Amino acid sequence: MSEERETVMIAAFGGWNDACQSATSAIHQLIDAYDAREIRRISCDGYYDYQVSRPTLCRVNGHARLVWPQTTFYDVVIPSGMHCYIQLAPEPNYRWREYCQQSLSIASELGVNRIITLGSMFADCAHTRPLPVGICDDMDCNSECDGGEYDGPVGIPTVLEAMAREESFAGTSIWVSVPQYMGNDDCPMGALALLNTLGNRLGVAFDTAKLTKETREWQAKASMLVRCSNQLGDYVHHLEEDWDKTEQAKEACENDPHKVDQLVHEAEEFLKKF
Repeated sequence: MSEERETVMIAAFGGWNDACQSATSAIHQLIDAYDAREIRRISCDGYYDYQVSRPTLCRVNGHARLVWPQTTFYDVVIPSGMHCYIQLAPEPNYRWREYCQQSLSIASELGVNRIITLGSMFADCAHTRPLPVGICDDMDCNSECDGGEYDGPVGIPTVLEAMAREESFAGTSIWVSVPQYMGNDDCPMGALALLNTLGNRLGVAFDTAKLTKETREWQAKASMLVRCSNQLGDYVHHLEEDWDKTEQAKEACENDPHKVDQLVHEAEEFLKKF
């Protein structure tokens, strides 16, 4: 991949594809940290169920204002010289094909040739270990599942990437797993993992100082929660053991990928018992 010759659009959608708001938080971090300019919108009409994605009331300079769910596109300039576009929206409720076609039409107008989707999902992983991150290029594996053998329901990122491929766009999906025992509160650790992976993919060092600080605070909160429950403490301990064994197996079998897969599978089967 030659990032220098590519113009990328990074997309994230709130809702089912955004456990603990990690994907959309990563996007907001980019918008807040860099010179981001709104350049396009997709109207909410016809795409949203307002009982699911409700409009919100806010006050600007003392005046009440309704804010409707919508899709916004940003032009973002990274100090390293990289130039990219961002698509940010709640996951639509209706007319996904038409929505994706409209998104790809805008991407084409902007000269985009690679679309990168971000997502997050709940999984059996520990807050004391690096969060699992999966990255797939051009649908060579399925972004809804770490194992790449997933069959089942998909979200709007997978649909957008599949339709982008049909329209000759290159596609990349990046997904992070976040601890399910922490509930649905914001997980800055997940957003940080996504941004670090995205940065490595693009050859860019993003400004993540704020997320790094928030991650340390979130981990401290998680550790306190675990200490208050023996059952939860045992569960997290098993997750840590599983992660450690998997990493040891990878190191020990570096030259034997088939053996690595076997050991990882055994560790996953062991974890299912708890």
